[in-house]
Amino acid sequence: MHFLFAKYSFQHTSLFFDHWAKPLFVLLSSPFSQFGFVGIKVFNSVVSTLTLIFTYLTAKKIMKENIFIIVILLCFAPLNFTITFSGLTEPLFAFFLICSIYYLVSGKEITSSVMVSFLPFVRSEGLIIIIVFAIYFLVRRKFKVLPLLLTGHVLYSIAGYFYYHDFLWVFTKIPYAKLSSTYGSGQLTNFVTQMTYVIGIPFYILFALGFIYFVTSFFYKPFRDSENNYRLKLFVIYGGFLSFFIAHSLFWYLGIFNSMGLKRVLICVIPLSAFIALDGFNFITGILIKKKSLSYIISCLLIAYIVVFPFTGNPAAIKWKKEFSMSNDQILVNEMAVFMKNNNYNDCVYYYFPPYISLALGIDPFDHSKKKELGELFENKTIPKNSVVIWDDWSAVVECGISLDKLQNDDRFKEIKTFELSKSKFVVFLTK
Repeated sequence: MHFLFAKYSFQHTSLFFDHWAKPLFVLLSSPFSQFGFVGIKVFNSVVSTLTLIFTYLTAKKIMKENIFIIVILLCFAPLNFTITFSGLTEPLFAFFLICSIYYLVSGKEITSSVMVSFLPFVRSEGLIIIIVFAIYFLVRRKFKVLPLLLTGHVLYSIAGYFYYHDFLWVFTKIPYAKLSSTYGSGQLTNFVTQMTYVIGIPFYILFALGFIYFVTSFFYKPFRDSENNYRLKLFVIYGGFLSFFIAHSLFWYLGIFNSMGLKRVLICVIPLSAFIALDGFNFITGILIKKKSLSYIISCLLIAYIVVFPFTGNPAAIKWKKEFSMSNDQILVNEMAVFMKNNNYNDCVYYYFPPYISLALGIDPFDHSKKKELGELFENKTIPKNSVVIWDDWSAVVECGISLDKLQNDDRFKEIKTFELSKSKFVVFLTK
């Protein structure tokens, strides 16, 4: 869906100010998206590569040893690799976050503040990171920099005013600003367990050790870097990660802000995870193990484990066939697209929810004369005759609250064809 917003943004300029789509993501990815879904994958690949570069450059400024490990950690984190080849917003968030930190440690606090101020327009959780930066600047008594953390909101408020006629749209149009969730709630420890599937076991072990090291350094000062470095890590690296992690854990546990408890949100702060894991690596090889030869052997074994892990059969490793093949839903939608074309349904009005249908059928989902929301079927609105209604067994039920029986028992709809594969199911109806 993020791809579709970016692709059709030039035809529908209001999409540049859609809070769900994330305005800055749409702005930056829209040129790439004109080349199809491959285009947005290229965009995220470029973004992820830049994230690697800036994470390494930042590490050179605040870490002492084994800096190259941070690149290896990011490259071989299973979900970080797969998310790179997507149209999702997490990679861009991670890039803006690490750039903000890079400019902060480079003494360019104005640039850092301006960059971090735009994070909420990449993903809403950017508000959490802005608060973390604000606390850091307050502690450092950098009061003149604080107002710059509002730069993104001020500029987007003005730009979006000409569409919404409301300067406060940057707050009032946030789609997640509600104390409920369509997707329910879950365990408070959800992300503790799910993080294994994001970064992999060796990364996770080093990450845990990094936290142990840092907590120890809080009470045992000889473990610390310079006081300035320590303070930066305390607030921005560890504080930033914890704030993000705890917030998402609470959102899912309390069932608020439409949280789905998705593990992929942790990709947003994966550069911070890598810094913490590097602390863990240095803790083992530089502090716990004093003998140089043994430290070298342990280092090589850890690096080998990190590199090999995504290719193992571990449940947290990359499932290559699954991740880089079409899902059952996509296979069925492609079959359905052929059926539609062969039966001359091209000029019909369509009602459906899954965004991949738009891609397969070549439909502009924002052209409401061509595509309408599935939920509109039961809102007492006039339904054009010979409209195509596509029901699926996930989004039609969860997102729209429409069961298959509801359509089958309504004489306004005629069932045309069912497409089914394993646990996936699509049913096509035609309105009478």
